[in-house]
Amino acid sequence: MDEVTKVFTQIPEFLEYLGPECAAAIANAAPNDELDLSPKFPFLCSRRYADLIKKAAEPEALLREILPTRDELASVPGFVDDPVGDLPAGKADCVIQKYDRRALIVSTATCGARCRFCFRKNYPFQNIPDVARQVSDWLDTHSDIWEVILSGGDPLMLGPGEFRDLVEAIAMHSSVTTLRIHTRLPVMRPDVVMQHFELLRELPARFECVLVSHVDHPDELDEQSQMVFGQLRFSGWTLLNQSVLLKGVNNNAGTLEKLSRRLFEQGVLPYYLHQLDHANGVAHFEVSDETAKELIKEIRTRLPGYLVPKLVREIAGEKSKTPIL
Repeated sequence: MDEVTKVFTQIPEFLEYLGPECAAAIANAAPNDELDLSPKFPFLCSRRYADLIKKAAEPEALLREILPTRDELASVPGFVDDPVGDLPAGKADCVIQKYDRRALIVSTATCGARCRFCFRKNYPFQNIPDVARQVSDWLDTHSDIWEVILSGGDPLMLGPGEFRDLVEAIAMHSSVTTLRIHTRLPVMRPDVVMQHFELLRELPARFECVLVSHVDHPDELDEQSQMVFGQLRFSGWTLLNQSVLLKGVNNNAGTLEKLSRRLFEQGVLPYYLHQLDHANGVAHFEVSDETAKELIKEIRTRLPGYLVPKLVREIAGEKSKTPIL
């Protein structure tokens, strides 16, 4: 594996790469007695994200997103393995349908990183053989579906051939007019996004195309993410972002304001600010609703309305996201 595409799966190797200049940030984000070197939800971080940490203004915030700690072992009432009701909404091995006339495809179990607050960290992931055929077969009997959402894992971690096969299988169904992709890769693995760019450039001629990025902190955005977003926007994609409100990462008005402004500079509109999904192992990231509401009120005084994300929670069994404010 070349150095550009390198990923870290071993925490000591990752920490060694960050070097002594990040030692203080590492100690604050995950002191040695709190770091979990053998986490149940495996560690994974790209070299790209490690480089973002090394040049970040707030490296501790980015480190908290990806370093496993013993806090993840705590059993907290109300925190469960399937907090958003994915499993009851499963309609096929890779299809989840919670919302009317829309379907979500769990296209792969593979991610560009393992975010410690992931709401699917306890999900029984497996890579589905021939996902394109399975999706096509399901859509054959569901001609009311007008939007297909590609999720995962990260759908752009599919190989170029697999990704194209999946998109072509969806395109065979004329009822599907909107294709939405949820991805963390513009900040985690922009090199992988660019492997798909020939197809991504073509798709706005065939669908209404929406890409929802997942960026939680302004230090995750740089010239590489700007290149990816710029080319997508030029090709006709609608670009939105959703963030998760995370204690120790972005739970202050200054960070959220800077995030919205930096996203907009890169052609991306803030979309949702999610309250934490109550998955087992993530309770230490939780920010109270009262604090979340105050943060939104504060950034409303600092930003125009189109840069203020909607504060929402996903509740299992509900037919839409639930606004908090």
